[in-house]
Amino acid sequence: MQKISVAIIGWGNVGRACKRAISECSDMVLAGVVRRPSSIGKDEAELQNTIVVSDIKKLKSVDVALLCIPSREVPSRIKEYLELGINTVDAFDEHERIIAVKRENDITAKVKKAVAIIGAGWDPGTDSAVRAIMRMVSITGHTTTTFGGEKGGRSMGHTVQAKQVAGVKNAVALTLANGRGKQKRRVYIELEAGADLKMIEKEILSDPYFSSDPTEIIPVKSIDKYNTLNHSALLERTGMEVNQRYEVSGINPEFTANVMVCAARACMAAASREDYGAFTLIERPLIEFLPGNTLEERLEGY
Repeated sequence: MQKISVAIIGWGNVGRACKRAISECSDMVLAGVVRRPSSIGKDEAELQNTIVVSDIKKLKSVDVALLCIPSREVPSRIKEYLELGINTVDAFDEHERIIAVKRENDITAKVKKAVAIIGAGWDPGTDSAVRAIMRMVSITGHTTTTFGGEKGGRSMGHTVQAKQVAGVKNAVALTLANGRGKQKRRVYIELEAGADLKMIEKEILSDPYFSSDPTEIIPVKSIDKYNTLNHSALLERTGMEVNQRYEVSGINPEFTANVMVCAARACMAAASREDYGAFTLIERPLIEFLPGNTLEERLEGY
């Protein structure tokens, strides 16, 4: 069986984790890593024996592009790769925009005979699937998702956005529980010399990533002490005399990368049936994300 050729777009925490995940999948091969031109030649030890390019067109053959880039860049980049006939997977994390992004890219995917799976990470992604199952178990009821717990966990999208603010040398944004189904943000920042803290605070607090939740900004000499990659989520649903509780924790980039890599498999399954278009994770059959050449292998533990 021909292996799925996968390209990693971006080389942050998720991109690195995707490379590790691909190496564990016998049905996949890494076509290469696409980076900004200014980053070519960096991290040579990690990218040893790996093709690194600044344009995906320089890679010989790519079935699926994993978009491991800042979330706000994802919508336009989906279309860019679909136009080339390349299937895409992303972990786009702006819940309220996912349906719009799906619709914006669906026609392009159909015309170019490609597949895009949008929001295929931790949350949105597998947590979305769990919430859907909870709705099946309790037809009427109320579902809440509480992130971070008391210690807090790294939010990748919020961290990326905080780092991009002018005057910020480095940052990490933590999500902490703030009551059931609610969260608050704690942002640790290292400042550039001469940076205006008040202006930085104003920009962060007005950003849609942060403006809807209580946010505390704490300047520190170094974020190393706070720079965790761990995260957690507690999903709960009550209704119809059924109480459900699902708790998950782990290293956020690894979790996200594993889901994205498995979604590459689902992309190819859909494309093989000419079921082209843009989809959210829960629109694709779960079994198509799983490894295995036979039904018995894929249903292991069923």
